[in-house]
This record gives sequence, C-alpha cells and structure tokens, in this order.
Amino acid sequence: MERFKIFIGKDVNFEKLKDIELYEKYGFKCQNIPENFEEFEEIELLLDNFVLCIAILNGKVKRIMFTKITEDPDVCYPLSKEELENLLQNRGESLVQFFEIITS
Repeated sequence: MERFKIFIGKDVNFEKLKDIELYEKYGFKCQNIPENFEEFEEIELLLDNFVLCIAILNGKVKRIMFTKITEDPDVCYPLSKEELENLLQNRGESLVQFFEIITS
C-alpha cells in the first residue's frame, strides 16, 4: 500500500475521472460517475472480486481503500493480508498507472 500513499493529497483531474474508456482500459466497472463533482465525492470501482474506493475532498485524493465485494452494498470488509498482497502482485503496477493518470 505504500506505493499509493504518494497519491494522497494530489489534485484529481475530474475530466479524466469522467472518461468511461479509461475505466474500461484498466478493467474497472463503475456504476456511478458523478456529472459534477462536489466538495466531497466517493467513487467505487469494481475490479474482479474487490472494490476500489477513492475518496475525494476539495478536489484532492483523500483516501484509497480496497474492500471485498459483498451481497449487501452497504457493508464492506477489508481485504485480508494475503488478498491484498495477491491483488498488488497481479494489478499493482496497473493501479499505480491509473492513479498517475487521474492525478495528472
């Protein structure tokens, strides 16, 4: 997770966050992309069997969180150490590239 700390506090490029093709390129599914970004937004991106949550406050990345998919969308659980290691081993570089794009 250390590799994602550099993105905390960075400005978000909202035009890139609205780009559906960008999500498709990185294998994400996004059910709700805001038309207009407010003071606080939380974007949830589905990939495989986890959700990437990006909290944005005043136009900056505030929090990055990986959670498990559950049947109840209001309940989330963190990934186990093994699940997180597996995710970062398989998709880590791709996720870093995604964050580099949305914060440039």
